[in-house]
Amino acid sequence: MSRITASASGWITLIVLAFGISARAPAAEPPATQAYSTCQSWQEVLERNDLRYANVVRVSDPGTKDRPVYTGFWFFEGLQFDESSRYALAMSVDFQNRDVTPTDRGQIGYIDLQNNNKWTKIGETTAWNWQQGCRLTWRGGSQEILWNDRADDGSHFVCRAYDFKTGARRVLPRPIYDVSRDGAFALTHDFQRMKHGGTNYVGIAERSEKEIAPADIGIEKMDMNTGRLELLISLKRMAEIAFPQGYSGKTNLYFFREGWNPSGTRFIAFLKNADRPTYTGGWSISADGKDVRLFYLNPSHHAWVDDNTILEGHHFSLFKDDGSGSPLPVVDAVDANFDTTVLPGCQWFLLDTYPLKGFQYVLLYHRPSRLFVPLAKLKNTAQVGTIHRVDIHARATRDSRTVCIDSSHEGLGRQMYLIPIGNILDNPPSAIRGIRP
Repeated sequence: MSRITASASGWITLIVLAFGISARAPAAEPPATQAYSTCQSWQEVLERNDLRYANVVRVSDPGTKDRPVYTGFWFFEGLQFDESSRYALAMSVDFQNRDVTPTDRGQIGYIDLQNNNKWTKIGETTAWNWQQGCRLTWRGGSQEILWNDRADDGSHFVCRAYDFKTGARRVLPRPIYDVSRDGAFALTHDFQRMKHGGTNYVGIAERSEKEIAPADIGIEKMDMNTGRLELLISLKRMAEIAFPQGYSGKTNLYFFREGWNPSGTRFIAFLKNADRPTYTGGWSISADGKDVRLFYLNPSHHAWVDDNTILEGHHFSLFKDDGSGSPLPVVDAVDANFDTTVLPGCQWFLLDTYPLKGFQYVLLYHRPSRLFVPLAKLKNTAQVGTIHRVDIHARATRDSRTVCIDSSHEGLGRQMYLIPIGNILDNPPSAIRGIRP
């Protein structure tokens, strides 16, 4: 991949990928008459050997043998693409297969594939992890790019904002986890307190390490215009709600994930500990933090379908935000833990898997026809079952016509790839059901 590098106030690299005319740009979408495969069950996806898969095109530069570069978006939440779907954010690092240390820097920038793959450097970070990167995202309703970092004096974690149009920079006082769709507010928690593999940020000591459920830390809401902070719910209050008879665990409680519903009126939050077995509870919380109810237990990978429904990847089920905690299977007999994305219109679910017998799967599920559409079966060459693994974590452009994934299938470590799906969306299974390759 050719690169034209532009300096942006001396910062090092956060990468944005853009599709267009390029040596690695995605091929044109296949003609509308071209068939693709459909499967009536998850087992069929796993067992059939005659499936027709989509094109998978690498768009990241792996560097050289002596100086490799590993690039990805790291997770499946957040806005990776701008509204035009021309620019795609990414982070690159120069090592793999070891723990992150406080001096390890992730490089942030963007690549324009419509301009000779021009790579413009905009920043760097020392606040990232193997499972979710630095929470890199476009801010909804603006031209800002957001990512987490350590403050210049190293005393705390912050969110850095870069205006894509003007180049203006600012620093918000807390890191972000999830930003509302309109870009107005972010939810956050103490990243240094998280204990399960590969999710914490290193380099800053936890301030309440000896307290099971502190009263002064929890989930905060940050105004993305002013940086104003509001503690919505403390760990102490959350523990009292979750364990009305008293918490009997041996390890500290902490918040892990938060996610706004589409309208920003409620959010889901994961409460966890590090016991064995581990407690993980998904809780539904109002935007002001006052109304709290159980969503469901043992949440894993999820996405909101609407303001009252979540798609859970573990066993592929829907959960209503009604306090029942009862799953509604999307289809029967799915023994998998999908990463889940709901495409606009809610007719399609984008899914991917951990390695299964050496392969990772990327697929669509079409709700009206109840059919799976396999997109890729990729050989995993990364570590399995460790925090250094390379998860696919599929996400889509804002117009949903292209899927982007992280993958190791070429043996180059973590790299970024595009999969065009516009033809499938334009010609859904109901129109071509029965066609097989």
